[in-house]
Amino acid sequence: MNTPTLETESLILRRFTERDMEALFLILKDEEANKFLPCYTLKNLEETIKFYE
Repeated sequence: MNTPTLETESLILRRFTERDMEALFLILKDEEANKFLPCYTLKNLEETIKFYE
């Protein structure tokens, strides 16, 4: 997938990498953060890796 990286003075938006799995898990396990997202809350890091793949 060809996902561009967008940069400003104070922000960098880029595609997730394997190094981001722990941070992604912290977001996707939070029920409040996912209240309006179409995906379910993840329970562990292994689920996060499968979601990413």
